[in-house]
Amino acid sequence: MGTFKDENPITYRIEQMRKKWVETVCDSTQLVRWVLLRDEVRMFKAFSLLEASEHGQIPDLFLNFDASFSTEDQYGLDLLNSWLQIWDSEDARAEVEHANVIPDWDATPYRDAPKKNSERTFLEAMSSFAKSIDPKQQFVLGVMPHDFQNEPGFTEWILNCLEIIPDNIKLMVYDLNDNPNLHKVPMHFKVSTLVANLDMAEATKEIIRQGDLNDPAVGVNLCVLNISEAANNEDEDEIHHWGKEGVEIAEKTGLKSIVSTVYLAYGSAFYQLKKFKGALRLYEKAEEEAIAGLENEDIAVPAVLLQCYNFQAATYLYTKKHKEAREYFLKASEEALSQKNYAMYMEAQRQASVMSEKLYDTETAYKLIEETFETCKEHDKLNLKFTSMYLISMKYHEFAYDQKKKALVDEIDEFATGIWGERWKDLTEKEVYENILTTE
Repeated sequence: MGTFKDENPITYRIEQMRKKWVETVCDSTQLVRWVLLRDEVRMFKAFSLLEASEHGQIPDLFLNFDASFSTEDQYGLDLLNSWLQIWDSEDARAEVEHANVIPDWDATPYRDAPKKNSERTFLEAMSSFAKSIDPKQQFVLGVMPHDFQNEPGFTEWILNCLEIIPDNIKLMVYDLNDNPNLHKVPMHFKVSTLVANLDMAEATKEIIRQGDLNDPAVGVNLCVLNISEAANNEDEDEIHHWGKEGVEIAEKTGLKSIVSTVYLAYGSAFYQLKKFKGALRLYEKAEEEAIAGLENEDIAVPAVLLQCYNFQAATYLYTKKHKEAREYFLKASEEALSQKNYAMYMEAQRQASVMSEKLYDTETAYKLIEETFETCKEHDKLNLKFTSMYLISMKYHEFAYDQKKKALVDEIDEFATGIWGERWKDLTEKEVYENILTTE
């Protein structure tokens, strides 16, 4: 019989987080700061949601806010309005009616609040709400916008809140271990820092082990995890050991898509170590297996084959072999188009055009951009907004301008303005990559 940790790897980690909280956080704490590795963020959010539910065990009441961070001045108002929307929702009330926690709270003073000092209004509203439940009730406000990294305005907003935070309110945030934002909070604030240290790679292994160890799918997953771990440890012998074992187990499934996937993981480990020749040999094996799988009607093969092309293209690009990179970007674009994966098609075509320019083949570069624009311009504009279409439009506009094709310049400008607004040509690089090419 396994231990509690082995049998319940997720529950065990939730309990560890609760234990850290009880040992570290006190009534006078103003800010609870979790320090996380990137693969621990999902577990932190699970902990936050669980404590906000009827299954929470920490005496404080948790409320979680994930509204996007706007600006330092606007954010408090966004959170306040988000809360009032929940308070006014009959569905939200129905969810907690059985728990007997809906207090007699008057939201009137906080409605139609001005933007100025909105963080103060938000905190006062939440403090008032907590007191309407119980004068001694402590509230934990989990503030976790998905886009706050490297945003100094968010840090300033938190610090402004700590200057005025009511005694019955705590803020809870997380910091990434490799990119912290709140590691220099002034000492006069009462901050409880909790290092999660959840070892999620081991948790995943524990979960996988709970499956049938005689099932090849379980064995393949364990091998892939061990390949990743060996790459992180820069242990080439271990990468080869688990790579070969993973391929051997995958072959027992009879599915070429799984064999190909193991080869991709195996090759990616060497790519991580900048052993590019080894990576390419394994990617080529992955491609061979995937193509063989097309004849067996393995439904997962097309998606894996597209990965094979992208991995090889990226490796050739990194090693500045632009001709080979273009070849594989074109293979990727063709495969993506056949799968109606237009976002992947656009990016592969764009990259192939960039490679053409590096090869001084401007004619092909222009042709690829033109082809992509004409193929995709009729698609839904909202979907296009979150793809490489912006960069394609910029490049196509540049080509058309250089060739003095005024009608085409006007057409592209009208098209792009309809998606990204009048100042579409003036967007900063940050706006392009954070606001346009992300869909989170």
